[in-house]
Amino acid sequence: MPETEQLSDEQRISILEGKVGKNRTVIIIVALTLIVVLSVSFTVLIIKLLHVDEPYVSRSKFDAQEVIIQTLQKEIKEQQKKLASLSLSYQHSQAAVFQKTLIEQEQSYQKFLIALKVGMFDLAKMVQGSRTWLDVYTEKLDDALEWSELREKELESFTLDNSLP
Repeated sequence: MPETEQLSDEQRISILEGKVGKNRTVIIIVALTLIVVLSVSFTVLIIKLLHVDEPYVSRSKFDAQEVIIQTLQKEIKEQQKKLASLSLSYQHSQAAVFQKTLIEQEQSYQKFLIALKVGMFDLAKMVQGSRTWLDVYTEKLDDALEWSELREKELESFTLDNSLP
């Protein structure tokens, strides 16, 4: 056997104290790790036990909403078919009919104003001294007739691409 040096009691005690300090540190680390693992395990276990697998919405309400969605999808498809079959031509639209009515109305106003002018002229011939009022009202009727003709031209030039002034 090789010769081993004899250690003094003080040297042995200091070596043992060093080993005990290291062992104490290792035991504390293991204990802390064990505590953390146990607390995490208990937390997960408690969460799993308290967790209830209930849906947010009852199945009957979900099914009812699903039926409504399917109905709306069918209606959308029907509306898309109707929309595809619509003709968006201006000549067949209500706007064209309304435009035609307004043009005819302006032409009617013009005929009325012309007839009124002729009647006033005939009346002025019958009544002596009526030339003054005939001149005044003839100017006003001419202005009204001119405005009506302008409105008619604007209506005739209007299409869906243009906007009204």
